[in-house]
Amino acid sequence: MSTLTSSPDTLTLDTLPTPPVWLEYTWRPLRPEDVPALFNMLLAIGQADDRLIMESAADMATQFDDPWSDPATCSLGAFTPEGQMAALARTFMNPNPETEARCYLDVDAHPAHRGHGLEDFLLGWAEAHGRKRLSAMPAHWPRRLMHGTQDTLTEHIARLEQSGFAPARYFYRMRRDLRQPIPERPLPEGLTLRRFTPEMSQPLLAAFNESFRDHWNFEPVSAEDWEMFFLKRSSFRPDLTFLAMDGDEVAGFSFNTISPEENARNALNEGWVADLGTRRSWRKRGVASALLCETMRAFQAEGLDYTTLGVDTQNPSGALGLYEGLGFAPVKRFIAFAKAVL
Repeated sequence: MSTLTSSPDTLTLDTLPTPPVWLEYTWRPLRPEDVPALFNMLLAIGQADDRLIMESAADMATQFDDPWSDPATCSLGAFTPEGQMAALARTFMNPNPETEARCYLDVDAHPAHRGHGLEDFLLGWAEAHGRKRLSAMPAHWPRRLMHGTQDTLTEHIARLEQSGFAPARYFYRMRRDLRQPIPERPLPEGLTLRRFTPEMSQPLLAAFNESFRDHWNFEPVSAEDWEMFFLKRSSFRPDLTFLAMDGDEVAGFSFNTISPEENARNALNEGWVADLGTRRSWRKRGVASALLCETMRAFQAEGLDYTTLGVDTQNPSGALGLYEGLGFAPVKRFIAFAKAVL
């Protein structure tokens, strides 16, 4: 019988009625050698739930020691005797928030191991651990637990709502067929286009943080996170990442990725506009549309069929209307759930 006695919270298997099916599992935090098992579980989840798996196993290994989530203390996995990962809960929180603290919960269970209250327990564990992390933040700060999910996962949505989470924001994944004509959208007069090169890394990071600072729930990206999650991402295409320059200043950018592994796995020949941003002083001048059209032409030249991106449906800069006007249409919908912590 495996019991959870080293949980960082008071919520443990020792204090809960344990369904017999749970007894076969080994319960412990994630270790680096678990990455293949985690990847295989996510593949199975993606197939069962019609969820595209964005990560590669190589990226999971590179990003394992996430600055926002120490695997040794912020994760709990259930493993079968054969070493298969049956379920996982993990919490993520910015180690250096500015004026508000948000802890993001991630809870997943292999389709073959769902039920018996397993997901309920792991959501409870993640919430308890998240609350503990938030308790270390200044008491006068707003503090929230966050959990995102695809809108088709009705059972999981019901579980979140029963636990006191409420929808806070809605997002689309949008796709555009590159076999359709791409309009000409030149940059405004005085701006020039350049491709990303390593010496532009820090100026681009500064422009990234400024561009998204007024967006909902934005967390400034640190130099460490920039290196780990952006520049070292295996799908990052620096040669297809574009900067709109006003002299020596970055006015806007289109940070782009292509994953041959993901495309082969999903039978979908697409490139991603991972991040499209314009600094405040250059907004409402057509910078974003020019960068997006340039990106689509570059993807088209690479032999891709689609351009895909994500958008906050309530984005204050009017991004949704921009994308719709350029032929993008929603293909997936996601809900960000939130729960205030007093």
